[in-house]
Amino acid sequence: MYDSLKRHFQQVLPFTEEELSAVDQYFTEHIFAKKAMLLEAPHPCKYLFFIVKGCVRHFHTKDDGNEKTCDISLENQWTTAFMSFNSGCPSNLSLQALEETTVYRISKEDLISLYAEHHNFETFGRLMAEQILQRATDTAMYLAADKPEERFEHLLHSRPELFLRVPQKYIANLLGISPESLSRLQKRMYSKKS
Repeated sequence: MYDSLKRHFQQVLPFTEEELSAVDQYFTEHIFAKKAMLLEAPHPCKYLFFIVKGCVRHFHTKDDGNEKTCDISLENQWTTAFMSFNSGCPSNLSLQALEETTVYRISKEDLISLYAEHHNFETFGRLMAEQILQRATDTAMYLAADKPEERFEHLLHSRPELFLRVPQKYIANLLGISPESLSRLQKRMYSKKS
């Protein structure tokens, strides 16, 4: 079981069969229906998720009740509300399945046990955290661009699969523009190419 997760681990570090067998012990599979919540703020985040199949939107709800999409994760990516997961404090981030989504998840307590039993996983965890931090930094940098066209072009080139799978309203929200502005940007971009 958990073959896709084991392959993911093996792509990063050489794990022994004994180490990989611990995955079966510590991770559990969960399937979330489209629009189901993996985490709803302000509940503390108790799990680290590996997305096997599907799409997860990360968002927070502003004081005025409007949602702000912060990121979108797809297959073979890890997701969690890191501050809440690490500290146990209430999460200001919610995680929602945009499609039927299958995840393997592990609790903080089990992750600590896994690290203690098999140090290779601790090294993997550090590498994964660095990768997630780099992705978050990249996202923050392109979202800080002054022009919506620059934000759109960066997302289109760096993550084109989002435009095939994610509703336009969430992509627009991620880019900080209205769905109508996104539609106009797309038309301009595609007319330039023709």
